[in-house]
Amino acid sequence: MSEALPQTLSHGAIVRQGEYAWDLNAFPAALQKAPDLGYACLGGQFWFLLSDGSLYEPFWLEANSGERGANEAWPDYKARSCSEVAKAFEALVKETDFEKEAAQFKSLQVPFSILFNAYFVTEAQLVRLGLQR
Repeated sequence: MSEALPQTLSHGAIVRQGEYAWDLNAFPAALQKAPDLGYACLGGQFWFLLSDGSLYEPFWLEANSGERGANEAWPDYKARSCSEVAKAFEALVKETDFEKEAAQFKSLQVPFSILFNAYFVTEAQLVRLGLQR
């Protein structure tokens, strides 16, 4: 996923080692814009980022989309993938006690920022990644 995302899509995100992570308030807008910009969303995970740059990844907190169907048109998949990620993301934000989850990392210091690290792909990128049937 090393190709840069358009600024319209990456607005509200930080880029860290080629990966994009959005502020929780900015991520839903990215999901809304993605299909119109030619992108599907594979999903992603939450990040806990400290002010010193330290990163903790609670990999068990993820919101993903299903695979593209064999006969699923790209416009349909773009919309479906973003919708599925949006629903899972919104449910996790609503239901998750992030401080409790952060406590599982014994060395994590408060305060920290909560970001969502997501993967957006074009149809060509999906094919190159071998994720298309």
